[in-house]
Amino acid sequence: MGNVHKPYCQSCGLSFDDAHQDLIGKEKNGSNSPYCMYCYQNGEFTDPDATMADMIEKGLPHLAEKIGEEEARAELYRVLPTLARWAR
Repeated sequence: MGNVHKPYCQSCGLSFDDAHQDLIGKEKNGSNSPYCMYCYQNGEFTDPDATMADMIEKGLPHLAEKIGEEEARAELYRVLPTLARWAR
């Protein structure tokens, strides 16, 4: 049974569309993880102590460039709680 992942990083929400396949993080055995390489490398979170609020602040500037800060903040607060890392 192969790894089946949602098309978004399950920590920050980065899209794994065709243009971002090279950004998928890896497990220790080299297989793809459900997280991007910025959040997860070699089977571990790059910032294991990060909170969801930390992740929202980290992602805000990148998304705000595309849709504006107010809309970006609302989108991150809507989406991140649904992702595997935070939906506990």
